[in-house]
Amino acid sequence: KFQQDKEARLSGELERDRNQLNHVLYNIKRLTEEKAQEEENLQQLTDKVADLKEAVDELRLAQTSARNELNELTQSNNNLQNQAYKAEKDIDILQIQQQALEQESERNMEDADNKKSELSHFTEVVDELQQRAELLEKEYQQELELENQLQEQITAIDSELNTVKESIIVESRKLDAKQNEYNLTKSLVDNLEGFPESIRFLKNNAAWVKNVPLFSDILFCREEYRIAIENYLEPLMNYYVVENYDEAIRAINLLSNSSKGRAQFFVLDNYSKTITNEIKPHNDGWIPAMSVIEVDKRYQPLCNHLLKNVYLVNDDLGHELNNAPIEEGMVLIGKSGKFNKSKYTMAGGSVGLFEGKRIGRAKNLENLAKEIKQTDERVFDFKTRLEDLKNKSEALKASGKAADIKQKQEQLNRLNTELITVKTRQEQYQTFIENSLNRKDDIAQKISTIKADIQNLQPLLVDLKTQKQVQTDLLAEKQGEFNELNEMVTVQSNAYNQENIRFHQQQNKVSGLEKDLDYRFTQQETLERQIKQNSAELEIVKAAIQEFLQNSDTSDDSLLEMYSQKDELEKATQQAEQEYYTWRGNITESENEITVLRRKKDNAEVIENELKDERNNLKLELNALKERLSVEFNIDIEELLDTEIPKDENEHDLRDRTDKLKRQLDEFGAINPMAMEAYAEMNERYQFIQSQKKDLGEAKASLLATIQEIDDTAKEKFMSAFTGIRENFIKVFRSLFNDEDSCDLILTDPEHPLESDIDIIAKPKGKRPLSINQLSGGEKTLTATAILFSLYLLKPAPFCIFDEVDAPLDDINIDKFNNIIREFSKDSQFIIVSHNKRTIASTDVIYGVTMVEQGISRVVPVDMRELV
Repeated sequence: KFQQDKEARLSGELERDRNQLNHVLYNIKRLTEEKAQEEENLQQLTDKVADLKEAVDELRLAQTSARNELNELTQSNNNLQNQAYKAEKDIDILQIQQQALEQESERNMEDADNKKSELSHFTEVVDELQQRAELLEKEYQQELELENQLQEQITAIDSELNTVKESIIVESRKLDAKQNEYNLTKSLVDNLEGFPESIRFLKNNAAWVKNVPLFSDILFCREEYRIAIENYLEPLMNYYVVENYDEAIRAINLLSNSSKGRAQFFVLDNYSKTITNEIKPHNDGWIPAMSVIEVDKRYQPLCNHLLKNVYLVNDDLGHELNNAPIEEGMVLIGKSGKFNKSKYTMAGGSVGLFEGKRIGRAKNLENLAKEIKQTDERVFDFKTRLEDLKNKSEALKASGKAADIKQKQEQLNRLNTELITVKTRQEQYQTFIENSLNRKDDIAQKISTIKADIQNLQPLLVDLKTQKQVQTDLLAEKQGEFNELNEMVTVQSNAYNQENIRFHQQQNKVSGLEKDLDYRFTQQETLERQIKQNSAELEIVKAAIQEFLQNSDTSDDSLLEMYSQKDELEKATQQAEQEYYTWRGNITESENEITVLRRKKDNAEVIENELKDERNNLKLELNALKERLSVEFNIDIEELLDTEIPKDENEHDLRDRTDKLKRQLDEFGAINPMAMEAYAEMNERYQFIQSQKKDLGEAKASLLATIQEIDDTAKEKFMSAFTGIRENFIKVFRSLFNDEDSCDLILTDPEHPLESDIDIIAKPKGKRPLSINQLSGGEKTLTATAILFSLYLLKPAPFCIFDEVDAPLDDINIDKFNNIIREFSKDSQFIIVSHNKRTIASTDVIYGVTMVEQGISRVVPVDMRELV
């Protein structure tokens, strides 16, 4: 059946392809004939277009030649015309120059005569002014010399006054520093700050011997060695120095009975028999400690016992002392107090901020009291000297004559200015007379030259006009011929263009036929190839159909047998698949069980490792706890485990109490024996900063009050000026426009006028502009002029200059502008630069600029008042 369907399809395609092939062959024949006819027509059009193009090219060459000739004639005519115009212009310019020179010559002579009559008067004025100036100059120099001497004395006194002030400030600071140091030291001595309770108890106990000194109070050391000596004697600073054992025993009993701690004592009776050796310097340059301290004779044996073998060395010798021989009982101390060294021991470290302040406090108090008294006396002397200098300076300043000198200097300046002005005018008049005489000769020479040039130019002008007329006639004739040639070129070009269009259309038509023929030939080849292919395939299909018809009767039995074999094979396949899927399910279940067991095993190993790590951590913590208990609290952990825990205690309460005690200890920090001194210094600094803060606050309040006063004054002056300008603006604006026009100046922020913008309201009658940009150019100019005059009227100037302000105005507004200028010119002089005839006609004096010679300008004044 498939082969039969294929046979029918191929037969239909063959029939359709044959019909299309016949149609294509017919079209090829028709197109071939049509192409031959169109090619013949194309050849005719080609010949015709070539002939027309040749004729058009000849005409265009003739046109180009005629145009060039016409352009040459036009250029020649223009040159003649320009030469004639130039000659006429030169003659007119020469005539104008001649007239201007004649007028200038007359005016110069008149001005020269007037200047001569005025020159004699200037000479008399100059002589008088010179005599007055010389007399006033002598008086001014004498008074100026006296004033300079007085100023030198005042300057010297002021310099000395500043020096005394600086000295008072320096000495006052020293006095304050000494007084503070004295108060601090006295407070420490009286209150025994930094000493144990037992020392303070004995000092304040009436039952014990009074005036028993501490060891730190009997010493007095040079400042540079105080820290070193104090660090070495630090353990002995708090010892009391008593005369005998009875005083010491009495003090010990008092402390014991009152439970006030312990105290140490030096018994002088035991040192009185000690032989005082002579202090000898060491060979290595070491300084004996006994040579740098001061002590009363009664305490000399005690200090000799404590410091007889103690030497001071430089800090940089610390490394060199490693191999130095140190005798038994000898001690070396660094000068800065950083270290001390004996034969068997060594100590050292950092030096505290308040170290070196305990030795010789009582002696230091006496020295400070003397220094305070001396400094106070110096401050009083300086203040007395300051008052004397101030009185002397004020007296000298009061005796000065600066006002008289300034007045005479102003008079002298005015005389000199007047003298210079008169001399300048005199020189100008002389120069003007000389220039006028020289200018008269130059003008006469130039007038003769101009007349000769005019006579030479007139014949040339006549000749140029004759040549121009001839050229104009010839140009008109050539122009007519050129126009006829242009018409012929236009007609011929139109005919050529029409035929050229037809030629291109015919050419496109032939090309289209050729492309159509190529398409038909390609279509013919395709159809013939398809017909051949389909015919061969049709023969094969027919042979296959015959073969199928012969074998169709013998193949049914074998087909049925194969179907039965197929069914048996499908059943066996289904059984095998069922067995496969059954075993596959068993394998999956076994794999799942194995996965669960493996996961449990991994979890157990992880837990085991965690327990091992925790056990190791506990062992480490237990060892650390054991060492800490042993080191810090001297407790054996084995004994602690055997100790019974009290019933009223638990771990949580103990931890809370321990943490609280630790925090308290951390907050207490290290004990500072000089805390009171630090507090006093900090308190002094605090009081100083508070006083400075108070001064700054007062200065700030004063400055704010001054700023407010300035703002109030500025606001008052601004509002006064603004009100005046606003009234002037309304008045001037309505005089420039109409009385019904609306205008105003408005502050955008009346509450803060100094920071406020100013809005300009300008609404001429019949207009309601939203902004000033919507006004015309003339209206904008008049509005700006009104603002300028409103400012000008507030504070008029002696003269005012306008540079082409009236350029955008029409005639009506020009008259308004000129009227207001005329009104204000009663009080001021106005200089206006303008090109407007109405403005120029309304002025009093006109200054014109003319160029008499090439490149030389000259101002020509015209006084309109003399013409009235």
